[in-house]
Amino acid sequence: MKKIIALVDCDSFFVSCEQKDNPVLKNKPVCTLTSVNARGVVVSRSKEAKALGIQMGAPYFQIKDEYNGVYFLPVRHERYEEISSLVMERLKKFSPDVEIVSVDEAFVDLTGLKKLYNKSYTDIIKDIRADILKEVDIPVSIGLSTSKTLAKLASDMAKKHGGIFVIRPEKIFDITKDVLMKDVAGIGAQTARVLEYHNIYRVGDFVLKEAFWIRNKISYAAEKLYYELKGQPISLVDSKISPPQSIQDTKSFEEFTSDKSFLIGRLNYHIHKSSQKLRMWEGYTKEISVTLRTKNFQVFEKNLRLPMATNSEKTLLKAAISLVEVMYSPAVVYRSLGVTLKNLSFGKEKQISLFEQEKFEDDKISHLIDSIEEKFGKNSIRLGS
Repeated sequence: MKKIIALVDCDSFFVSCEQKDNPVLKNKPVCTLTSVNARGVVVSRSKEAKALGIQMGAPYFQIKDEYNGVYFLPVRHERYEEISSLVMERLKKFSPDVEIVSVDEAFVDLTGLKKLYNKSYTDIIKDIRADILKEVDIPVSIGLSTSKTLAKLASDMAKKHGGIFVIRPEKIFDITKDVLMKDVAGIGAQTARVLEYHNIYRVGDFVLKEAFWIRNKISYAAEKLYYELKGQPISLVDSKISPPQSIQDTKSFEEFTSDKSFLIGRLNYHIHKSSQKLRMWEGYTKEISVTLRTKNFQVFEKNLRLPMATNSEKTLLKAAISLVEVMYSPAVVYRSLGVTLKNLSFGKEKQISLFEQEKFEDDKISHLIDSIEEKFGKNSIRLGS
């Protein structure tokens, strides 16, 4: 039986949570930021804020006076995790096979359920979307196809097609052929470099190759992705929750740039998202990688081994900035930036040496400040200078 897989993605999740808790904010330009101070950057935007031209990763100090009438709010991670749990519980009422990818994304295996519900798969995902909006008051976009990779692409397309998009088996090539490979989930910086060396930039270029060529010239992992993009599921929906082997967050810029301050702002944004996911898993990282891609598709990447495992945004941002400082050139025009957290460990407890105590305390302080602000409100406590 052909697999039928959906990817459910909460729309502008942090902002949607704020609008759920305060309905006055609905249909208003709203942004959530890492913090409402000079170092804060935008991490989520309502569609109204996007229409005004506010960019993801934009530093608060640059936009606070430029956009009148915009609501700028600090993130509330614990509350978002609570609402995320409500969304995931609704999904499990439709199918027992739900794989939670992140705080705002989950795969759902719907295979065979059209007989149970006596309706088409398209109608089932319409029902899922309507149910989550009614019961949790969170809008979602849902992509549907025959593999997880295609479902992810479909969910991205759903955001521009009324919240629902289906990539049917007979339409896979026509719909995906012009998608850039760098926008496909699972394509890391090293794989992208190899693909570009072989003049493969789009999905159409990739899937028209032979499987053995992909395996021999690119990698075994790329061959798995090749089958996924052709609609043959290799990675199945796994409802067992397993921690990630690495955490990557990257995105192309809407406009190419040589502006170093803009790069640092985007870096702050990616560190925020990746470290947030790391903390959700009660995880720590001992290695960070920063990747810069130029206008001409050149890729520069630097790794840094950290002196101790951490999930502190402050520590990780400092390390990431040091890597950008080494790679950055004002004469180069950049198209994207990303970070990857590697060498991960998980669990509430971790061993530390006497000399690591100060940095360990920095991690503890990060969590403590989050908790205090959650209880007493933003700016109720600050780090001393």
